[in-house]
Amino acid sequence: MKLRLKILFQPSLVKSLYLDMKFFVSLFLCVLVFSCKAKQSNLITEKQEFNSSSYCPDNGVCSIELIPNSTLDQKKGTLGELYVTVKEGENLVFKFSYKKNVPEGVMDAHYIEEVYAELDSNFSDINIKGKELSKVKFMYNRICYCKGQTGFYKINNGNLFVKKIDAKTYNIQFESSVEEVPQIVTRINETFILD
Repeated sequence: MKLRLKILFQPSLVKSLYLDMKFFVSLFLCVLVFSCKAKQSNLITEKQEFNSSSYCPDNGVCSIELIPNSTLDQKKGTLGELYVTVKEGENLVFKFSYKKNVPEGVMDAHYIEEVYAELDSNFSDINIKGKELSKVKFMYNRICYCKGQTGFYKINNGNLFVKKIDAKTYNIQFESSVEEVPQIVTRINETFILD
């Protein structure tokens, strides 16, 4: 029995077992660290564009843009008209555009409608209506050769709904009405996947 214990506790054998255990513990820790998945963020870091098909008139093209690290800057002109620009900021700007197809060579035939909203940068679920729309700077822009009926207007009538379906899939819906000028596109319901 003494001989057997003596063989088991030889320094070279103990050192070898120690190195083997150290290797396996290190390997286990590496596997553990690299297999842990970081929590996915909803943060959008690059501008993303999507074609929109729902509620888009047949005579035009609709698109959606998500512009990260942005804000909507609102200013009044000398005649009281509203101007809105997308500037660098901490939020996410949602932009919906409708561009009417026009024949080539026809002057002043362009017609564009845009809807803007400034959303939280983590792009979380939203369900707001009416006067609450001012919280997201819900804006309508009409660009055309329509004297006295162009420019930016605040949207106070309508609703905005954003729903996260899964890690990268979202649904955006809005209904809007502006009393000051006519609108062609008054609502959308789009589901899209982020890159």
